[in-house]
Amino acid sequence: MTAEPLTDRGRRTRDTLLVAARSTFEERGFTGTRMGDVAAAAGVSHGTVYTWFDSKEAMLRALVDDMVDELRHLLRSNHDSPTVSRIEIANRAYVKAYQANARLLEVAEEVATTDPHFREQLAEIRTFHVERVARDIARLQAEGRADSDLEPHAAAAALCGMVETFARQWFGRDGALDSEVAVTTLTTLWTRSLGLTDNTARDSKESTP
Repeated sequence: MTAEPLTDRGRRTRDTLLVAARSTFEERGFTGTRMGDVAAAAGVSHGTVYTWFDSKEAMLRALVDDMVDELRHLLRSNHDSPTVSRIEIANRAYVKAYQANARLLEVAEEVATTDPHFREQLAEIRTFHVERVARDIARLQAEGRADSDLEPHAAAAALCGMVETFARQWFGRDGALDSEVAVTTLTTLWTRSLGLTDNTARDSKESTP
């Protein structure tokens, strides 16, 4: 349970606590974090933390809720016609967001094994991603620009799973690797698996009124 800040000062205090909680969770993991650790990181008293959050689960829930909202907005905003260039833009945005949230996602995955709220939140963003990609694939097939023998939802689930798993391995705690290589690799695998080419994207752009 969290308290809702009613004043600007209250909002600033809550934001400070969440920043401190995130850095502490990312450094120590969920099980290694105590409320007192967050209070120390935020420079406030132990009691101040409990004014806003009654448990470390509540703090993590607020952080994950904000992260899921950010990812949903990102996935929703990349909704132009899925040409090769748009797929590259979407992969770049996803890689950037994953890189920024990699450690927090690891912590959320840790807690999701026992807490249904986090399990449902992570499942929700994955479902949202798959459904959106499935619609894009179906549209490409209807336009004759993607292989027609692919089942859209199955193809979307496979591609989204590839992107997420790749990002987890590439940007894991010990995997601060080249993001450009990641974007290029994902885009090439994604477009080839759908039968898209640069010529397809160029022809589509030229035919757009």
